[in-house]
Amino acid sequence: MHRFVHILVLLCFWAMGVYAQEQPTYQPYSKERLEQAVLQYEAIAHSNHWHTFPATLLLRPGDSSQFVPQLEENLLLTGDLSVDAATNATDYTLKITTAVQRFQARHGLSADGVVGPNTVSALNVSPDRRLEQLRINLTRFDSVFTEKQEPYAIINLPEFLLQVVDSGKTYLRMRVIVGKPGLKTYPIRSRLDMVVLNPYWYVPTSIAVNEIVPILRRNPGYLSKKNMVMETFTEQGWVRVNPWSVDWQSINRSNFNYRIVQLSGPENELGQVKFPFPNHLPQYLHDTPSKSLFNHANRAFSHGCIRLEKPVELAYYLLKRGSGYTTQRVDELWQAGKPNHYIRVKKPVPLHIVYFTSWVTEQMEVHFRDDVYGYDALLDMTLQQ
Repeated sequence: MHRFVHILVLLCFWAMGVYAQEQPTYQPYSKERLEQAVLQYEAIAHSNHWHTFPATLLLRPGDSSQFVPQLEENLLLTGDLSVDAATNATDYTLKITTAVQRFQARHGLSADGVVGPNTVSALNVSPDRRLEQLRINLTRFDSVFTEKQEPYAIINLPEFLLQVVDSGKTYLRMRVIVGKPGLKTYPIRSRLDMVVLNPYWYVPTSIAVNEIVPILRRNPGYLSKKNMVMETFTEQGWVRVNPWSVDWQSINRSNFNYRIVQLSGPENELGQVKFPFPNHLPQYLHDTPSKSLFNHANRAFSHGCIRLEKPVELAYYLLKRGSGYTTQRVDELWQAGKPNHYIRVKKPVPLHIVYFTSWVTEQMEVHFRDDVYGYDALLDMTLQQ
């Protein structure tokens, strides 16, 4: 039955492969490839051969289980397992493990080859649901990603990834950390037109009141420890205030008339560089001292701004590509150590912050991610009305 099921979908894979060869220009995300994936998943859904598994299933390489043949059949349908690698036996072989790793990578999971709770959860999503997810993202595509003139930077929020596309390829690729579900990073079209070396962090009022003021009630020396200063606005402008002179027990959101600034330094929450861009929200890109968070598969940890895995590389790219600086000149600017140093990018690079929970790569791999902000569900409700 494996061969029959595989042949059912083979024509779709063949058509997708032909289409991949005919792509005229490089595109990390493509409406046309999404349309091909819709055809593929229509065929998978119509096959009625998709299997689901117990939530408690656990398979490691070398294990044996009655569920392995059913797992094989799913992986054959999705193209993660080739026909000649299928055995219809109960042994969880190395070839099946490799196919599971492909499946895991396409679903944003840790590609360790172990079938555990997260992998089972992804396997238990029906082809009909995946087909619906593809159609939702196809509907969304034109409204969120229209201009594709290179160079441009694109951040796909559910993928937690930034790519800079230039000269027909992905010139830069890095993981990102985005806003928590309750503190979303919003899709936007803008431009990267500024680089700030050794930035100050002007702490948002919500963070100051909700997170820092409770600490100051116990220890006003906290600001000094974190290389922070406090200021209040007067007729002469912003003037520094001694935190020990404030009655913190009486301070709340309604009477917090200060701003807290973290000065440049190794512990600065914005790291070595930030990238403000035109928008009506307090969103920008920046470095971070908390590098370990990039190792997580789900990276929705921030208060709304976007933390970058490779911010220094992006700064060099923008200053060289957009302002014509040499590597030596950028080195000199950084080594000068000037705090909060704003440098305008003379030729701004378009920035697209998008929201795709499914897409198809140039290699025709169909990817799916969780609907981290619930936008798919909202669009689905709108389409059904």
